[in-house]
Amino acid sequence: MGWTEWTLASAVFLALYDLAKKASVQRNAVLPTLLCSTCFGCAAYVGALALCGRISVASGLSAEILTLSAVKCVIVGTSWVFTFCALRTLPISIATPIRASAPAIVFVVAFIVYGERPSPIQLVGMAAVFAGYFAFSWAGKHEGIDFFRNRAVWCAIAGAFCSALSALWDKYIFQMRALPVETVQFVFQIGLVVFYGVALAVVSAAPGQRERGAFEWRWSIPLVGILLAVADWMYFTGLSFQGAPISAASLLRRFSVVITFFLGAKFFHETNLVRKAVALAAIVAGVALICLGG
Repeated sequence: MGWTEWTLASAVFLALYDLAKKASVQRNAVLPTLLCSTCFGCAAYVGALALCGRISVASGLSAEILTLSAVKCVIVGTSWVFTFCALRTLPISIATPIRASAPAIVFVVAFIVYGERPSPIQLVGMAAVFAGYFAFSWAGKHEGIDFFRNRAVWCAIAGAFCSALSALWDKYIFQMRALPVETVQFVFQIGLVVFYGVALAVVSAAPGQRERGAFEWRWSIPLVGILLAVADWMYFTGLSFQGAPISAASLLRRFSVVITFFLGAKFFHETNLVRKAVALAAIVAGVALICLGG
């Protein structure tokens, strides 16, 4: 398998993660949900390493790995806080595509900083994907969502921006610094638990800053962490291939929005599907062109 296959496999698990995430955080407290789901994801990953006899990856820790992984934890942790806040109120068929616009930022920065040069076919594919993402904004207006005044929308945009920073940091870690995937993810999974634990403690201790709404346990919460751990492992593996372009890989991973759209519409009974389907058609066409041009 090459980086394309690993990335598309990651997209499937990422879509299932998005559905579990929506089911877990809808009308629920964000930080406790994040902490619980991340604990299960961390336990699943460490347990999988132990069962496969790969727990020795922990012995490969270094100051460089700890530092670079800690930065990734802060970026990703911040991104998820914004994204979960958005998902708590926005329809999944709107919130997920907004987050999927992150590759637009990745493409521009990767072009400037990393000097990536997509093929002409990939450029056409990227343009089609971007057009599909913006079409989702148009569809949202027909559901009464004001994209300029809705706080949840801005949370989704902030989450997308942090997600783009994370993708660029991944390229730096796995290609430019050539750090081992399993060791980085080992530190990353544990670091996220610490990040959310500290965030929850700070919010709980600050007077007048308690999160609105009580925490409710749901059986979808463990699935959030476990599915994301699998999706991340597949994505990191694909990204570790030398020469894998972060701009194209980031876009391909967002193919998950197509799966999320159809399953989300079914499970969460969402509306305005015809307009959203037009946007999805552009995304599917763009992904196909990116694969052909790679």
